[in-house]
Amino acid sequence: MSIRERLYPREQELAVLVRHCGDARYVWNLALEQRNLWVRGRSQKITCNNQMNELSEARKATWLKEGSAAIQQQALRDLDRAFQNWWKRPDHFGRPTWRKKDMNEGFAVRDLSVRRVNRKWGQVFIPKCGWVKFRVTREWSDIETASSARVTLDRSGRWFVSFTRPGPQIERELTGAVVGIDMGVAHTAATSTGQFLDIPKLLSKGEAQRKRRLQRKLARQVKGSKRRSRTKLAIAKLSAKESDRRKDWIEKTTTELVRNYDLIMLEDLKIKNMTRSAKGTVENPGTNVAQKAGLDRAILEQGWGMFRQRLTDKAINAITPVEIIFVNPAYTSMRCSECGHMEPRNRKSQADFCCLACGHTDNADVNAARNVIAAGLAVTERGGTTHAEPTKARHSDPVKRQPAEAA
Repeated sequence: MSIRERLYPREQELAVLVRHCGDARYVWNLALEQRNLWVRGRSQKITCNNQMNELSEARKATWLKEGSAAIQQQALRDLDRAFQNWWKRPDHFGRPTWRKKDMNEGFAVRDLSVRRVNRKWGQVFIPKCGWVKFRVTREWSDIETASSARVTLDRSGRWFVSFTRPGPQIERELTGAVVGIDMGVAHTAATSTGQFLDIPKLLSKGEAQRKRRLQRKLARQVKGSKRRSRTKLAIAKLSAKESDRRKDWIEKTTTELVRNYDLIMLEDLKIKNMTRSAKGTVENPGTNVAQKAGLDRAILEQGWGMFRQRLTDKAINAITPVEIIFVNPAYTSMRCSECGHMEPRNRKSQADFCCLACGHTDNADVNAARNVIAAGLAVTERGGTTHAEPTKARHSDPVKRQPAEAA
């Protein structure tokens, strides 16, 4: 777990922070290229220790010596940890990729030192930069016991410091309640109890109009110009508001679900496949490309992936057990939750469901959520089988995302 606080560097500190980001990105990419060029059969393997030694030699003869050795060494540890995670769980972690300017701006602080200035402000020590102040919004005892920190810069120009510490357990009591959840676009989530969990409007009407105007303006501007950079920054600030509001809603909603239910059934959606572009190729162009692109944006705006991840994390960290079961969503939208009759024509529209066999009517999303819970219970309680095969949530079990001890 990480505690993310807003960092407020002074003007003279900004250049040092930007330098650290560039050094960490350069060392990461250089070490990644070296690992990508390695082939089987070579006598010497590429390890983190070998790259550390090579970095020490490079610092003697290149501009790298002007930066912080601790920041650059930590970039190598981060890369090694990323490869370890990928090798251990390739189904969960992807292969490490390149870090890009203005997209992956950040660096890790290994030997962490923090001090409190007053009730609202604290300071963190950053190599070659000194004490940089940050806003304190969480319990100070959680911050001062952190083992490491990571400083990041988002695309809207905001600096953050994230303190790494063990995740807290969510306090809850056993309720015996069970719920099935169907994810959607018209309603972000519909529960088997008939409740709709809708994400609020992420941007106001005026903010959304301004973002569209800025995007059209960006398309007309010359790449590399200063005016285009200012427009990109203005769009990024609006996107940051959108992202912050989405995260806030997801955190509150998932916490409430974990506290209220002992068993949660959730659709096992392949979001990456669902939002894949339909444009096709020159030889085989796709159809309804614009409509599919609009649907993809609507799906991604709901934050299904983050919702699933945070729900799983909180269920694992709950004081009393909470079980998450992921169910194959196949046929849940066309199957009647009352009689089990399965027919595509059962679903009259996005919201209306009417079974042609028994006449049962319900909201289509709620009916799907009840099918999700039935599919999960068919296996967990009765030991039977169903068209939707559930899989239980498990730990990702990565290598700990905190600085490792020096080898």
